[in-house]
Amino acid sequence: PACLLELFVSSGRTSLNRVNKVKSCMIKSTALKRESPYKQIIPTNMPGEKGHIFIGADEATWGKEGTGWVTYDPEFECTGGSTDPADKVCPYKLKESDTLGLSTTGWDDRLLHLNIASFRDPLCPRTLKYLFTKAKRPFSIRVRILQQNIPSEDKDCLEEYCNMMAQLRSETGGGDTSKGGPAGDDCPHRNQVFIHQVHATEAAGPTFARGLIGKDMHEAYVKNEISPQDFCMSTDSHMDFEPEWDQSMVDMWDLTENEYAVLSTYVANIDQLGKNLNGVNEVPHLCMVTFTSQVRTHATKCARNLPKPKLTNAIWGAGLSFSKCHAELKVPVDPHTPGIFDGEEFNRAARFWTYGYDIYTPHRVYVLHDYPGSQHNPVTSSWGHGTFSAMDVKNSYWRLNTLLDMPGGESDQDIAMQLKQSKYGLGDRRTLDQLIQFSGIDLRHKKVTIDGKNRCGNIQWVPFTEHPKGVNFIPKFNETTEEPLDVPYDKTSVWYDPHIDGVGAGLVSRRAPLKDEEDSEEASARIAKEEEAHAEHKKEAEMLAGGNIHEEHAALAAALLAEDGGQLSQHESEHREIISNAAASVVIAEKMENNEVKQFPPLLRGVMDSGIPKGRFHLSPIKYMSKHGVEHLPVQVQIVVVVMILGICPAVIGTAGIGSHKKRTAKSKKRG
Repeated sequence: PACLLELFVSSGRTSLNRVNKVKSCMIKSTALKRESPYKQIIPTNMPGEKGHIFIGADEATWGKEGTGWVTYDPEFECTGGSTDPADKVCPYKLKESDTLGLSTTGWDDRLLHLNIASFRDPLCPRTLKYLFTKAKRPFSIRVRILQQNIPSEDKDCLEEYCNMMAQLRSETGGGDTSKGGPAGDDCPHRNQVFIHQVHATEAAGPTFARGLIGKDMHEAYVKNEISPQDFCMSTDSHMDFEPEWDQSMVDMWDLTENEYAVLSTYVANIDQLGKNLNGVNEVPHLCMVTFTSQVRTHATKCARNLPKPKLTNAIWGAGLSFSKCHAELKVPVDPHTPGIFDGEEFNRAARFWTYGYDIYTPHRVYVLHDYPGSQHNPVTSSWGHGTFSAMDVKNSYWRLNTLLDMPGGESDQDIAMQLKQSKYGLGDRRTLDQLIQFSGIDLRHKKVTIDGKNRCGNIQWVPFTEHPKGVNFIPKFNETTEEPLDVPYDKTSVWYDPHIDGVGAGLVSRRAPLKDEEDSEEASARIAKEEEAHAEHKKEAEMLAGGNIHEEHAALAAALLAEDGGQLSQHESEHREIISNAAASVVIAEKMENNEVKQFPPLLRGVMDSGIPKGRFHLSPIKYMSKHGVEHLPVQVQIVVVVMILGICPAVIGTAGIGSHKKRTAKSKKRG
C-alpha cells in the first residue's frame, strides 16, 4: 500500500503512483527559492532558527490549526508550554548507578549491535560492505543477520561480502577497512558477523524474522556478549550509510538527553547520500497512522533544520530503530505473528512506549534505503509464499487486536490481561490509556484521532516512574508459558494489584480462568461477541482483498489521471498531496521496468482456511489498462475471470476442431 505525503509544492515535476512503503518526506528544492509566490507557507529557514515541522494539509480532519508549518520548540517537550519552572519535567538521563562502569555519554567501551532481517536479498552483501567500510569504528560493530535464502539459488550474504572486500583490496592495494582491509586478511570483520540461516520456504513475514533475531540477542545477552548499555540498531538489508555513520548515530542519540530514547523513521532514499536536502536538512517525520486490517504508519510528514531529534507521538518505523540495547532486550519483536505486515510497527511502538521508551525523529540523515533496488525485485517480496496459513494470520490479528484493545481481540478481560502481561505484551511503566491520549489515536474504535488535534507538531513528554531495579533491568518470563516471573509487581508498576501483589507472591493466582470453569451464560455471551466480531472482520477482509480500494489509492489514481506528460498543472502545483522524492525515485525506477509488475495484495484476516490461498499471492496486471481494466476488480473476481478464460478457451478450440478431438478436449477442460 502507498504511504501518502501531504506537502505544498510550488514548482518542479512530481510523478504520482502507488508506492509500497514510501519512507521519506521531501519536496523539490525549487520550492525554497525566495522568489517563490508560496514563500508565506514554505519557510525559508535561516541559520539559528529552531526549525520547522510540516504537520499536514488535511483541514477536514485536523482543522486549520492542524495544518501547515509550525516552529519547533524543543523546550515544549519538557514544559508543555508553561513558563512556570515547577512545571518543567524532562526525560530521564542515565544515572551514574546504571552506567555499568561506562561513561554517561558517547560509546567508549561500548559495542554497536546491528540487526538485519534479509529475505533472498542480493543487496545484503553490499549493505555489509558499506556499513563496515564507512564506519568510524568498524571493530566495535557486531552484526546479526536473519538470512532467509534458497541456498541453491541465492548468494550467501557473508561470503559475497568477503568477495566484495577482496575486490576492493585489489583495487586499492589494501589498508584499513575502507580500502578492503590489510592484504593478509581474507575477509576483514568476518568474525563480527553472525548469520542465522532459515530456508526461504519457512519464512513467515518480517515479525517472524525479527523475532528470531530477538531470540538470538537474548541468548547473547545471557552469555554476556551484549550489555544493556551497548547500542543497538535495527535496519533493512538494502542500505547505504554516510561516512562515520556509527559515530554520528551515537552523537545524535545523545542529543535527546533521554536514556529511554529510540530514534526511528522511514529513512531517505540512497539518491540523497551526501546531500543536505533542499539546503535545510530536511528529514522525514512519522506522526500519523491509518487503519487497514491493522494500524499502519501513514502520511509521512517532514521537518527542517531541527537542532536535535524531535519527540514523536509514539510512531515507530521498522526501517530504522536506534537505541541502547536495554530497549531491544526488554521489547523484542513478537515472533508469534506470522504473515503480519500492517500492524507490526505500531504494535512495537505501543510496547516500547508502555515500557517507558520514547520515539524520536532523527534530525539528520545518516542511514539511507535503496528503494528502487529493493522494492522492484519480485523475489525479495515473495515472503508471503511461506508455510503459514490464513488461520495463522487470523490468529496474528487476534493477538495484535487483543494487545491494543482493538475490535477483534479477546473479549474475556482476564485472558486479554494475561496476554498483555506476557513476554511480548505491554510494558508496566505507562498505561494503554495514556498511549491513546498521547498518540491521539482511537484504537478502541479504529479512528485516526480521538479529538481532532494534530500531534505532529510540538508535544509534551509523558512522565513515568522508573523501575526500582534501574534502566538495565531486563524482565524475566517463563520460557514455555511466557508468563512474568518477576512477580509480585511492585507498587510503581501499572500492573500492581493490591488484591494480588499486596498479599505476597504465589498466594493468589494471576492466571486467567480456564474455559470450562466459565459460567455457561457468560461463555455463550462471550462466544456470540467473538462470532460477531469475526463476521465484521471477514467483511472487512473481503473488501481489502481487492488491494486497490484504499482511500489513498483512490487519491493517487485521481492524481495520476490529472497528470499531463508528468508535469503538474498551475492549479495542481499550488496545493495538493504528493509523494516524496524517495517515492519519486521508486516511480522512476518502476517506469523503467518491463510492463509486467508484481503486486502482493494484503493477507486476508478473519476468514477460515477454506477457499483462501496459503500466504500471499500475486497477479500480473497489464500496467496501462484504463480504469475499467480487470486489475481494478477485487482479487477474487480476477481469479474467477482467469478460471473462466481457462475454461472457455479449450471449449472454443474443441468446437472448432474435428469430432475425434472433442472427447480429448473435454477431458483437458475437466482437468483444467
